[in-house]
Amino acid sequence: QIERKRKEGRMQHSNHYSSLSTMIPLLLLCLASLTAANSNPTDGNTQGKWTVLDDNLKPCIMMYAQIDLRLNYYKEDDSLSESVELPVPADSTTENSSCYEKVQIGDEFEIDSQVLQLNFPENAGWNVRIYFTQDPLLGVDPGDYALYQVTVTSNSSSTDLFKDAPKDHVHTYFSPIDFTDNPAIANDEYTRVGDSIYCPSAQGYFINEDPNYGPDAFITLSQLQMQAYMQGSDAFGKKWTCPADQTDVDIVPVIVSGVLALLVLFTLIAYFVYRSRLPTDILAMTEPEFEEEDEHNHKDHNNINHHDNYGYNEEDHRF
Repeated sequence: QIERKRKEGRMQHSNHYSSLSTMIPLLLLCLASLTAANSNPTDGNTQGKWTVLDDNLKPCIMMYAQIDLRLNYYKEDDSLSESVELPVPADSTTENSSCYEKVQIGDEFEIDSQVLQLNFPENAGWNVRIYFTQDPLLGVDPGDYALYQVTVTSNSSSTDLFKDAPKDHVHTYFSPIDFTDNPAIANDEYTRVGDSIYCPSAQGYFINEDPNYGPDAFITLSQLQMQAYMQGSDAFGKKWTCPADQTDVDIVPVIVSGVLALLVLFTLIAYFVYRSRLPTDILAMTEPEFEEEDEHNHKDHNNINHHDNYGYNEEDHRF
């Protein structure tokens, strides 16, 4: 009966830790899936990846981003439409982009620029042009570059979104440049030459909100990493994180770490509670090697004491 109890104790002990060892990997797998899902919140189809090459086939501009537009337009009766939202296709092409272009600003100034042009593949005549510069005329510090202007060219005949617009009407939305007041986008989207701009959260800017220059236009940049003036590099440089994202706290690692800590604590508590409820004879069997080693050490100690006492008695007897 004693032997049977010992076997049952071993089986209970083994089954207990077998269930724990099965449960822990499953929980860790769930946590890993949660982390992966949150670190990749989109399916990747909405983020475009565009590169502009120079004459030596080296990148001068790289941009990874999801770009969304919100546009108004004038109807056939000259009234202003409601806002229309449309994404810039991720598979837009980059023809007519440039690693060096002089951009005319007003009647007097030309700004040395690099330009990324995104051409909509399914909408003829539609494109978005994104302008970068190092020119101090726009308040760019030496050694920096900035995104200073965005334009959108629309063609009402190649989309169903502008249903009541004049047929074949082409319009370019643009940001008026005031050299005494830097564009809002240039105050945010800038960094050192050799570094990339990294803004995972949505950043929104007006392309135009002045009715003297036409209907309103608004652009939203999300999941953004971009770099201009790349100086022959084939990969993004060091990330400079946008101010809005520098203050955000990513709670996913905090949650995962907290759950893992609770899991470890639960496992330790379960282990000690289980051990405290084991019978003494079963508990002794869980660590037989320690018991045998302790017994062996005890015997050696007794033998030493025995010889010492024996020698002492002999010596004492002689005296």
